[in-house]
Amino acid sequence: MFAERWKQILTRQGAETALWHPGGALSFHALEAAALALVPQTCGRLGRYYLAQGDGLDVTVALLAGFLTGRPVQVVEKDRSRRVPTCCVPRNTALVKQTVGSSGLRRCQFFTWEQVAADVDGLHAALDLGTCAVALAPLSVAHSFGLTTTVLQTLLHGLPTHWLPTPFPTGMVDALAMHERVFLPGVPAMWKAWLMSGLDLSHVRLAVSAGSPLTLELEARVRESFHLKLHNLYGTSETGAISYDASELPRTEAGDLGTLLPGVRATVEQGRLRVESPAVGLGYDTVQPGELFSLGRHRTWDCVALNGDALSYVSCEGPGINVASRKLSPGAIAEKIRAATGARHVRVHGQPSRDPERVQDVVACIGVTPEQLTCEFKSKACATLAPWEVPRHWRIENPGCSPAGEDPAGGFKGAAARLA
Repeated sequence: MFAERWKQILTRQGAETALWHPGGALSFHALEAAALALVPQTCGRLGRYYLAQGDGLDVTVALLAGFLTGRPVQVVEKDRSRRVPTCCVPRNTALVKQTVGSSGLRRCQFFTWEQVAADVDGLHAALDLGTCAVALAPLSVAHSFGLTTTVLQTLLHGLPTHWLPTPFPTGMVDALAMHERVFLPGVPAMWKAWLMSGLDLSHVRLAVSAGSPLTLELEARVRESFHLKLHNLYGTSETGAISYDASELPRTEAGDLGTLLPGVRATVEQGRLRVESPAVGLGYDTVQPGELFSLGRHRTWDCVALNGDALSYVSCEGPGINVASRKLSPGAIAEKIRAATGARHVRVHGQPSRDPERVQDVVACIGVTPEQLTCEFKSKACATLAPWEVPRHWRIENPGCSPAGEDPAGGFKGAAARLA
């Protein structure tokens, strides 16, 4: 179990640095002291639990506190509000993720410690992380990709993490200069930005991309500029890592997702990828009809081609919107726009972006007339949206469904007028 593994890490490297962050650095012993001093919170569904939300240090300390005490940990991204689970939490839950994913619905997902460890251990072996000296974490450590490739590798395998609050090249320069044999995970949009900035990645031993499709062009440009093979990693928050391109050779097909990780079994069911592995979680707090996510099995929203252990991406059928690897809920965005404008009819969806690293653009379909879809209306609509939720395209749909309180002449009354 975790306690024994952690004890071995402390014996081997307890005085060494476990986590760098903008405020300094903590050894493994100091990390443990901070975790033991952390006071758990109380939730009717979770009982006594730890909330892992904030910067890299906050998340790491909360995770360690939960693992050491056997209490569940709920991981929430810094810019999101916490979702209270809507069901009784399954027995032996160690980790609660809160994510949208391809389903387009913000839900809680539950995992035992054994399922978490299966994912982390599988990645450690497949990526050969034992040969790296440090994991650089310029991406969210509350997101499944960042979580399992950085701070959970620190807690379960003793691989130190250097956490950065942003992926901007300015902050990465000093961090990269401090270390040799760096493991650098990032999403395609980050790799594109680093490429354009001319960042010095000579200390990077292993470069990995996940979160959205990796184009052959970006992979080739990274190879040409940085002399690095950009390895494609594929997984979902429900299943953990599924496949990995371990080859040092450039891919020849854009959909190439590498081969299945050891212990992962895959089939195609109803045109979509179905995964079975020890890392698949216990399930959602709210289940939709026809979903499969339990007993070590999950049917994803992705359509794939499967040839033996080789996996190739075709498309995603899920209603979730992928903006530069951020998974957004169209329903949540639509509700914010309704609340801000008083519009009765608001429908939000994603469409392919001209920028392949952005993946999709947000499209808002509004039930107003052309005269009403003004800059002022759009400003009101976006007032409560996060920058990545802001629609890039506005369309008129069902114009008879005018904003609440609007009179036939186009003037605003009541609630809509108060927004002006």
